Amino acid sequence: MSEHEFAIGDRVICDPAQTPQRLHGVVYVIDRFGPVNAILSRPDGGQGLRIHPSALLPAPAAGTAVVTTVPLPLPPLDLGSVVTVASPRWTGGTDLHVVLADHGDTVKLVRLGGNGGRYWPKVPRAWLTPVAADALRAAVVPLTGTAQ
Repeated sequence: MSEHEFAIGDRVICDPAQTPQRLHGVVYVIDRFGPVNAILSRPDGGQGLRIHPSALLPAPAAGTAVVTTVPLPLPPLDLGSVVTVASPRWTGGTDLHVVLADHGDTVKLVRLGGNGGRYWPKVPRAWLTPVAADALRAAVVPLTGTAQ
């Protein structure tokens, strides 16, 4: 869940760590809440937006410049890397996942051990934490009975 609670009429901006560059620095007003997303409009009459409330931050006071900082890109993940996923919007469970493809900002994941052919094609890279390969190897040794 988001650390901020928003109400209808609140001024908000999109969190730079979770949204594309084109949404950074734009101030929106919350019009209403749908079952999942907040429905936003722009005070200047521009195009509105539907977005999950966890990807929003309170806007600075009116008349104050909006300053956003974009985090540095995360290092790429090797194909086959095992990762954990953490986000309020993640619906894929707490299992370990394997990286199938790294597209920079997003990765393609599959659950370790398979999931009936299902995979997640666009998981934000910022949600992932790599699992140390040495720790995985050490965990497998008691199961296989062989040291590698």
